[in-house]
Amino acid sequence: MKLAVNGQQLARTYSLPEVLDVLTGFGVDAIELWPANVGPKPGITLSSPEEAERWEGRDLEATAALLQSRGFSVACVTLGFWAAPVCFASGGASAFTEALRGAVDAAVALGSKLVNCYSTGIPLKLFGQAMRPAAAYAAERGVVITLENEAHDESGPPASVRKIADEIASPGFGTQYDPCNYYHSYVEPYPAAYEEIQPHIRYVHLKGGCRYDARQTGVHKGSVMRDSDRDHIGYVPLPEAAFPIEAIVRRLKKDGYSGFVTLEPHVPPAALLEFYAIEIPYLRGLLES
Repeated sequence: MKLAVNGQQLARTYSLPEVLDVLTGFGVDAIELWPANVGPKPGITLSSPEEAERWEGRDLEATAALLQSRGFSVACVTLGFWAAPVCFASGGASAFTEALRGAVDAAVALGSKLVNCYSTGIPLKLFGQAMRPAAAYAAERGVVITLENEAHDESGPPASVRKIADEIASPGFGTQYDPCNYYHSYVEPYPAAYEEIQPHIRYVHLKGGCRYDARQTGVHKGSVMRDSDRDHIGYVPLPEAAFPIEAIVRRLKKDGYSGFVTLEPHVPPAALLEFYAIEIPYLRGLLES
C-alpha cells in the first residue's frame, strides 16, 4: 500500500507548489488532487459554481509538468464535492456524466488510475443513471471511478453502497472505503461496513474521527458536516480514532489491497501541519510494518 495526502484542505491556504513543499517536508510524494488545487488554462476564467466543481478547463499540462519536476504521483483525481447536484441542476444526469468523463480525462492526463466522486445532493438511483456510461468510459481509459461513502446522504449505509456497486457492475466503478465517514453515519466502520463493501473497495481514505464534545480539550472540530440535528462530528489525530485503524490496515493487507491510502484530516487549516506531524509517521509505520 502507498501513502498519499488529500490536497483539498491544503488548497484553502496554499497554492499547488506550496502544497508540494509542505508534503515534501513530511517525506510524502503522492497527492489526491481536487479542482481547487489546479488553476485554469491561460485565458480561461472558471467562475460559475458548476465550473468550480469540474475539471474541464484546468491547466493539466502545466500541472503534470510541475508534479513530474517535483517527483510527485497523483493518487486520485476527485470531482468537486457538490458536482452531482450542480450538474443535475444545470443539465440532469447527462451533465453529471460529462463531468465524470472530464475527471477521467484529467486523471489520464495526470497519470492517475482513480477518480473519486460523491452522490451528495442526489438519490443513489439518479447517481447510478449518470454513472453507468461514465464507468464504461472510465474502463475504456483504464481508470476506476470510486464513490466515497458520506455520513449524511444515501451512501452512508454500506448496504446501499454495495447495492449500487453490484447494480453498476463495471470494472470502471468501485467504492472508496472511508471508515471515519461510516463511523459518523452511525455504522460500525470495521468489521461490519468493511466486510459489506470489501469486494468493491478500490481506494481508501483515513482520518481520525470521534464524537465532538465541547467540554473536551485537545479535540479539533473539523466541521459540523450538515449534522445540526445529530451529535457534532469531531476529529482527532489518527492514532486516537474511535475505531481500530491498525486492525483496518492489517485487514487491507490481508485481503491484498495494494492501492493508495490517503490521509485527509478534516481540521482547520491552522491545525493541519500539527496533524500531519502525528499522522504521517504513524500511518507510514503501519503501511511498512
